[in-house]
Amino acid sequence: MATVSPSTSVLDVIRSRRSVPRLKPDPVPRELIAQLLDAAVWAPNHRLTEPWKFFVLAGQSKRRFAEIRRDFRRTQLPNPDAAEVQAALEKVYRDAAETPVIIAVTSHVADDPEQREEDFWATYGAAYAFMLGAWSHGLGTYFRTGALRDYPPFRQLLGLPPDHRIIGVIYAGYPVEVPQRRRTPAAEKTVWLE
Repeated sequence: MATVSPSTSVLDVIRSRRSVPRLKPDPVPRELIAQLLDAAVWAPNHRLTEPWKFFVLAGQSKRRFAEIRRDFRRTQLPNPDAAEVQAALEKVYRDAAETPVIIAVTSHVADDPEQREEDFWATYGAAYAFMLGAWSHGLGTYFRTGALRDYPPFRQLLGLPPDHRIIGVIYAGYPVEVPQRRRTPAAEKTVWLE
């Protein structure tokens, strides 16, 4: 596993961070999560609208989220009552329930389309800042998006008003293992215009 020391540069943290789907069940100090969220709100934000709101799920709310995630997955299956899918549905529940930290990242939905888009990107920037900060403290993260964010029971769990959107869900904890990935060099994706 890649380790990050206090002297590690920001560039090294960016290059070494990975999405970590397998996390140990070890608890993460609440103070560390609060510190990382305090850093996250310094993400770039045009017009300083601060559109984000974070919901840290623990205890009963995390178990309820695990149920909601399982139930949502069930709605996507052609034959959800088939015996062979029950173990998979139970794994969906267990994976969420056993994750040490789950944070639903939400954004205000502005009436103005341009502001709305800027706010969504700023909120994603705050989530990424959280993930980078987490990695600098040895925490792995996995950012989940998708149609679950619009599932009414999930919105009800958070008590979200209609003018807020779930941008994604961060799973966080100490890594079991860190996947190794490669990226295409930036030179192959960059156009220099003069």
